[in-house]
Amino acid sequence: MPFQEWIVLVLGDCMFNFPFYSIAITLALISNIIVVASLYKKYNYNLREIISLLLYENVGIIGGAKILSYLLSYSQLKGNFNFVSLGLTSYGAIFGAFLFIALFCWQFKKSIKETLFIFTPSIPLMYSIGKLGCFLTGCCYGIKYNGPFKVMYKYSHEAPNNIYLFPVQLLESIVFLIIFIYLIIQCKKNHFNLSTLGISFITCGSAKYLLDFLRMSHTNFISFNQIISALFIIIGIAVYGVAKKRNSRI
Repeated sequence: MPFQEWIVLVLGDCMFNFPFYSIAITLALISNIIVVASLYKKYNYNLREIISLLLYENVGIIGGAKILSYLLSYSQLKGNFNFVSLGLTSYGAIFGAFLFIALFCWQFKKSIKETLFIFTPSIPLMYSIGKLGCFLTGCCYGIKYNGPFKVMYKYSHEAPNNIYLFPVQLLESIVFLIIFIYLIIQCKKNHFNLSTLGISFITCGSAKYLLDFLRMSHTNFISFNQIISALFIIIGIAVYGVAKKRNSRI
């Protein structure tokens, strides 16, 4: 049986009331804790501080993801803010995480640069795992597609059913897993520095920007996700440029 037909069979027979998405998000948050726990000892943090910072970060992730989701869906929700039922947005999660990390660093006089070195590598891994949840539930689905690895949903409440689609969520998951592997290798070699931080912003922003063209929701010349992705790319280039300028002075 061809792989694409196997995918169709699995998605057609799945019980979509099963909380795939919630499980994926939970696993993504757990993966973040594991990665941070493996990295923090290289920096000026003790266990109590890193636990506190993880609490700050997770409040920012969940709060930011929910609030941006609400703002983007305000017209459909008609101002009805239901925190529990609201979906999650990746960029809202990132902005929320960075905001609360910055708040922690300001409050407890910690280095924002070192803190980002600890927490940035796990971001593409969290996104990669989260996209598996999107794939299984059907949200963030791809364009109509009849080529290799096409997928069809039968019982999804998010994606259109009985239509062949491009598995953009799986592609996103693979791409961001590769980015994570690159970053964690740099960490293990003690090469994760300001240049690598800039590269992480550039690669993640570029991947999000390009992959958005493969989503069914991409109807305008440039989407909101692509605007934010472009901002991340610009920040990454600026950080990388600062790092190179500093290295040239040494």
